[in-house]
Amino acid sequence: MRKALAAIASLMWMATSYASNAPAWKDKADAILHEVSDYAPGASVAIVEKGQLVYSTSRGLASVELNVPLIAASRFRIGSLTKTVTAAAILKLQADGQLNLDDPLAKWLPNFLGSSGITIRELLNHTSGVSDAWDAPLAEVLSTEQRLALIGKAHADFPPGTDWRYSNSGYMVLGAVLEKVTGLSWSDAARKLVLEPLGIDGLGYHDDSAVVRGLVPGYTSGQDGRPAKPALYSISGPGAAGALDGDATSVATLLHRLGTSQGPWPVIFKSMTTPTRVEKQDIPYGMGTVPGRLHGIPIVEHAGGIEGYSAYYVYAMGQDLAVVVLENSDSPKVTSRSLARRIAGVALGVPYRTFEPAAWPAQKINALAGSYVIEGDSRHSIAIHDGAPWIRRDDGPEKRLVPAAGNVLFYAGDGTDFIEPVQDGNGVAHSLKFHSDGEASFRVEAREKSK
Repeated sequence: MRKALAAIASLMWMATSYASNAPAWKDKADAILHEVSDYAPGASVAIVEKGQLVYSTSRGLASVELNVPLIAASRFRIGSLTKTVTAAAILKLQADGQLNLDDPLAKWLPNFLGSSGITIRELLNHTSGVSDAWDAPLAEVLSTEQRLALIGKAHADFPPGTDWRYSNSGYMVLGAVLEKVTGLSWSDAARKLVLEPLGIDGLGYHDDSAVVRGLVPGYTSGQDGRPAKPALYSISGPGAAGALDGDATSVATLLHRLGTSQGPWPVIFKSMTTPTRVEKQDIPYGMGTVPGRLHGIPIVEHAGGIEGYSAYYVYAMGQDLAVVVLENSDSPKVTSRSLARRIAGVALGVPYRTFEPAAWPAQKINALAGSYVIEGDSRHSIAIHDGAPWIRRDDGPEKRLVPAAGNVLFYAGDGTDFIEPVQDGNGVAHSLKFHSDGEASFRVEAREKSK
């Protein structure tokens, strides 16, 4: 009864917290979040604008077994959102004169087998070539030395500085650099260098044995589509690449303070949010953030995924508005990216187009089946399973498309990208108009002729 009363009180607080000063877009944000089921693992959302928490709510279950709902203060493992903190910690060391981004990695980790020719900067922006192609023992507790030994045995993906590939291993190596320079564990170094100076006490690292107040269990989807337990793993494994946990408001507040605090932080944040350049090509990754745009508005964003959890943030620098979505499922029905970007769109006044599912004739759906050329050797392939269209890019996973009014197909559980098939006189799609991220502009993908 006591827990039930606490849950009711929490819901009453959320219901009344906006009564006197609700943002104009609150109902639209609520409508997007209502796509998340009340009866499955769910999502917590926080929006911090100019340092003020203007939107905070949750939907779905913290514990499926106990039928306990999520609350705004629920903690989640945040996966690769950890990289934002790790990058800020390394850059703070540079600001303090303790290292230089152009230092050779061998200066700090001379015994690391893969250090040859790599700089700290290249680890930060994923141009180091340090490979993720090593066997990670998920359930085994790894020390820094054990982790480095496993990473160092993997062949490099490419010579340092010549290409770009996202590397969790590279950020694990950065964790070892933090430890070498500071004499602290990577997590204590991150706390001392970033979280404490910026006043963020709702983010941290907790090992496998820790009992953490508010930390919700994570889930995956079983073969029947129902919630299931994820693979057993040790949180020591991902280290500085993805082992932090926290609540949505703390992540949003961190973004605000990184973007607006005085002292060394303007220079640090500018470095983090500047796109990487490989030869003459700009790469949409900075240092621990992904610079980009949301319907014309400059933003940085990042995804986080780890067994049982998924996360996403969008931060619009000019508006000083941070949107964070944390989910306690690694295979949610509605993705954290979709929720974060669409909610950010309404909060920023640039909403995504909405779609109304519609019944299409079987003949029209079947006529979509085929392969469509994106560019070069890249293809979209559409197959029909049990009367529904499914799309796959190259060898990636199949994703279900939902037919909608207006001759549009959108991705189930997403609602950002959408497709308009272009039919010939016989009703067969001869090309697709692919609208990336809901933009009015599109690329044409022509049907590949049968050989």
